[in-house]
Amino acid sequence: YGELSRDEQRGALDKILKKHDVVIKPAEKGFKIVIMDKTQYLIEANRQLHNVAHYEPLSCSLQSETQVLVWGIVEDLYRKKYISSKQRFHLFGQDPSRPRKFYLLPKIHKDPSTWTVPHTIPPGRRVVSDCGSESCRVAEYIDSFLNPLSQKHESYIKDT
Repeated sequence: YGELSRDEQRGALDKILKKHDVVIKPAEKGFKIVIMDKTQYLIEANRQLHNVAHYEPLSCSLQSETQVLVWGIVEDLYRKKYISSKQRFHLFGQDPSRPRKFYLLPKIHKDPSTWTVPHTIPPGRRVVSDCGSESCRVAEYIDSFLNPLSQKHESYIKDT
């Protein structure tokens, strides 16, 4: 049961990465990597997505509609000279924008007897990635103003 050499580690990792029946995610806490059976990961994802307290099904994507609204606001800011032409171009973002992505970070630090399926399927922390979406650059722009202000508050804790 000796430790694996670098080449053996690389070979094992390559085999895992080529599998389509596993999901590899960072754990919610503890700087660990979780390799989960894809079916189990999807069971937890569907459990969460069907929780009407947090999500409701949509008949179609609102992304195009939202993009038009965001662009209208950016254009209005430009017309009123609150932002420059260069800022306007940047805030428009990419076209088409990337859809948001939902994924889970497994909470393996929780007591396994309390997991979604005890000792088998851990609960997941929901994450919806906004990267590349129609509002991503506007959110980053607003954050550039709010972040320095929030750091001045005595209860500020740096985002990790």
